[in-house]
Parts: sequence; structure tokens; C-alpha cells
Amino acid sequence: MVNRAKVLISLIAMAVMFCMLPGISYAANYHVVQPKETLWGISRLYGLTVDELFRLNNLQSDLIHPGQRLLVSKDEAEGENFDESHAATEEAAEEEKDLATQIIDFAKTFIGTPYKSAGSSPGGFDCSGFTSYVYKQFDIDLPRVAQDQYHFGKAVSSEEAKAGDLVAFAHNGYIHHVGIYMGNGEFIHSSSTEGIVITKTSDIYWGPRLLGYCRVLE
Repeated sequence: MVNRAKVLISLIAMAVMFCMLPGISYAANYHVVQPKETLWGISRLYGLTVDELFRLNNLQSDLIHPGQRLLVSKDEAEGENFDESHAATEEAAEEEKDLATQIIDFAKTFIGTPYKSAGSSPGGFDCSGFTSYVYKQFDIDLPRVAQDQYHFGKAVSSEEAKAGDLVAFAHNGYIHHVGIYMGNGEFIHSSSTEGIVITKTSDIYWGPRLLGYCRVLE
């Protein structure tokens, strides 16, 4: 009976010890600050330095308060930083995609508008007048001439080309036509014979004249 009593007392003592340390996360990821705790004391619990606690938690001072949750795992911090960076990259890509989609959707509203030499308004467009007008509505100021528009942006390969890029066509080395690339081998442009239309870049007429693509979206 005495031995059983001693074992019971030991178990109770261990339980009390655990209860006295509620701030420790045994997954070693986070620590919940308890009354009268200091950064120095917490750093000793987890084998960190005070400077490391500062960096892990972006602390501006050594003042902490009860209930505050502190990151105490370097691995967890690296994972969070990766997630944040990855999320930011995805968000930027999504914003760019949204802008390209808006530009193309807006350009489509002019399908059927007649071609007009030197035209740059909804009453009629030539090729560069159409592209400059469309991008202008999204605060992107392109030069007026097709050749200048092509050199305005960053040249990209056909493999890199994506919706929202400009696509240029040339004959005997002279850039004579531009359009807005829509992806999937299609572009929207002001054709001198059809007005605003969507055409395949592999078209029997335009395919052999395809010069390249340039990126004008940030």
C-alpha cells in the first residue's frame, strides 16, 4: 500500500508540474507568454537566443505581455516565410492575369468596328490606333506607330507569349501590323479588310508574317 501511495503521489506531482508550465508548446512551434516571463527566460526554454526570438517574431522591443504567442521554431518561421512569398507571387500573377483579361474583354467590345486609315477612335481604327486606344483605357500609353509599339515593350519568345502581349507582323523587314495576343494562338486586331476581328496567328496570311511578341504589361 505504501508503494502504491508513493507512485500515486509521484504521478500527482508530475501532473502539477505540467500544469505549472501551460505556456510551453511541446510541438516546439509556439509559446504562450505567462505572467512575469521574460524573453531571456523563454529563450532558455527553447535553446534560442534573445536575438533569435526578436527575428522570429519581428519584435521591436523586449516588452511582452501575458497571453502573447511567440514563435519559437526556426523551421516553422522558414515555412511561413515561404508560404507568404509564394502567396505574394501567386497574387501578383493573378492580378496580371486579371488585367490582361480586362484588356481583352474590352477589346472584344469593338469586334465589327470598321477599319479606318489613321483611325484611333471607336468610329474606326487602324491597327496601331486600335491597340493604342485599348491600352490607353488601362493607363498604358503606347506609341502611335506599329513599329514603335513593338519596340516599346520587352520582346518575348513565342513560348513565353501570353494574353495581353502585343503581337507584331512584318514584311520585308518592315513592321506593318500589330494586334493584342489573346493566348491559344489567337489575336484581336484591326484588319484593313474586316475591321476588328479575332484571327489565328497561324493564319495563312498572317502566319508567315509573324515577327514576334512584346510585353507591355508590368
